[in-house]
Amino acid sequence: MVTRPKPSARRLAPALAAIAALPAVMAPGRCGFALDYTETILVTDPVERVVLGVDDGSVVATEYDRAATLLKRHTFAWEPSIGDVEWTVEDGVLALAARCKYEGNCRFDHMLELPLDVAFEIAMKDAQISLGYVGGDIEVDFATGWFRGVRLRSANVAIALDAGDVSLDFAAAPATVAVDLGAGDVVVELPAGAYRCALVTDAGATTTTGVTCDDAAAAVLDVRVGAGDITVTGL
Repeated sequence: MVTRPKPSARRLAPALAAIAALPAVMAPGRCGFALDYTETILVTDPVERVVLGVDDGSVVATEYDRAATLLKRHTFAWEPSIGDVEWTVEDGVLALAARCKYEGNCRFDHMLELPLDVAFEIAMKDAQISLGYVGGDIEVDFATGWFRGVRLRSANVAIALDAGDVSLDFAAAPATVAVDLGAGDVVVELPAGAYRCALVTDAGATTTTGVTCDDAAAAVLDVRVGAGDITVTGL
């Protein structure tokens, strides 16, 4: 009878490590192929509004004097996790949807070059959003991440965010700015002048420079933060 030696702890270590890693690798929706690709789409139909409903990802958009809309969407997802991913144009509305069946298993990054004065309506979970030179109204609702607006000409901007930072830079005086932030900092730079101010932070500091808060003013600055600082600067 041949007696086989028992495997040593050193020899067993790699196998035990691989077994320990299996729960992460075999988490729901992570079997199968990993998808990693980019779509490039030229939209020649008129676009007046972008409605974007996406789980996790980013949005980088800029507007300038051009006729068509250029869309690039990069998708990274585990194949079993990817949900509906589509886009449509109807009555001037470019609708973009990208969903994930299992949280954290997909990411959809959008880059858009648009004609002037297009409006945005964005609803996401975790997101990094940068909008530049936008002239249409902006409405954004997401859970975590950050929002950055650069040289905005939008009359009305509404941002709702649970946790993250918001930075708004206006090239033209807005009619209404509404920010509702759970935790994080808000920085607003806009043309100097009179605004009807409601700047409230439950745990943080509020600083205003170069603007006059006047209850009789037509333009409204309504910024409310649970925990974080508010900085408003008139330029």
